Amino acid sequence: MPKSQYVDPGKAFESGYIHFEDIPVCQYNKTLAEEKKIYTKDDFLRIYRDMAIIREFETMLNDVKTKSNYNGVEYNNPGPAHLSIGQEASAVGEAYCLDINDFSFGSHRSHGEILAKGLSSIHKLTDEEVYDIMKEFLGGSVLSVVEKHMNGGGNVKELAINFLLYGALAEIFARKTGFNRGLGGSMHAFFIPFGLMPNNAIVGASAPIALGAALYKRANHKKGIIISNCGDGATGRGPVLESLNFASMDQITKLWGMDGKFSSDGMPILFNVFNNHYGMGGQ
Repeated sequence: MPKSQYVDPGKAFESGYIHFEDIPVCQYNKTLAEEKKIYTKDDFLRIYRDMAIIREFETMLNDVKTKSNYNGVEYNNPGPAHLSIGQEASAVGEAYCLDINDFSFGSHRSHGEILAKGLSSIHKLTDEEVYDIMKEFLGGSVLSVVEKHMNGGGNVKELAINFLLYGALAEIFARKTGFNRGLGGSMHAFFIPFGLMPNNAIVGASAPIALGAALYKRANHKKGIIISNCGDGATGRGPVLESLNFASMDQITKLWGMDGKFSSDGMPILFNVFNNHYGMGGQ
């Protein structure tokens, strides 16, 4: 206990009650007409496109895993394939609000999050910025393959989408041209230039890592927020609960002054739970 926090024994042992503020649950109630005033038609089309890309990507992986065939192409993938079919809207909606300064940490079921965040980053970057990222990544080795076989018809953004899909899939298939040279695989794929941080095969284990990244951003005045993604089954694990506790402690705002100044700003982190009531999938 720091000496700056005085503990009055008299008050500490007074009889009383602990009261909590009401926690809002399922409070979203906007109509479709209200939402249409917030977004443009192009916004809706891009959101739907991103969802469709993710669904087809996951469907393809499922076909390869269960049938060793996708659209007539024979392939055997002996590695894991933890899919997120049905969660496309959650991943795309989250990524829609983020940019490359925001870091996303996911779970073992994060293909959709990776693609959604990547697609959002590609959309928000200029052609020059996104091409430089592709050209500089791993000495351009991934880009060279994509340019040779899937150049997007000369459109840089289409090229970047193919780059994202190819790099992620090559990683899942343990190929040298994967984003992590095939060493990360399905559950550990990441692409830092787009703010896609390493995911984790251990249920709920990304929460404390994401919290550390949030502390880094706060302590070093870095732009952006941190997203910690997990499923409802992970909320019963100690690391997740400890991370929630740490992120909300008063000492963050009352003891850890920034450059000698105190701020009401807490940790720049959002704990997002994909609550599909599945847990282990037996529901």
